[in-house]
Amino acid sequence: MMAKQDGLFDWKHVKLWRFSFIADLFASLTILVSGFLALGEIYRYNQLAHNQFQTNLIRLFSQQPIYIFDVSLQMVRVLLEGAVFYLLLKGVALGLNMIVETDINYRAKNPGEVAE
Repeated sequence: MMAKQDGLFDWKHVKLWRFSFIADLFASLTILVSGFLALGEIYRYNQLAHNQFQTNLIRLFSQQPIYIFDVSLQMVRVLLEGAVFYLLLKGVALGLNMIVETDINYRAKNPGEVAE
């Protein structure tokens, strides 16, 4: 019984599952990195306030409140880009898992036939 199960899972499945795992890992890293990049927008605006206006970020926000809206939109833009990449990578990972599981289920139902 165990030898039959090992025959269903071959090197093609291992390659696809590895690729799926890597895509899933990169999806998680993408969310983490986009969060840090969104916070980096605050740092970038702090540098802008210091270099152009010779003030700190809080004083810039109190003097020109439009910068609050601008930095918020920039942070949302970065987070949305990260979300799009996350969904793309997660879709690839789930799609590859579905391909492997479908092939294994097909082989389990028809043990005499091998899908190429």
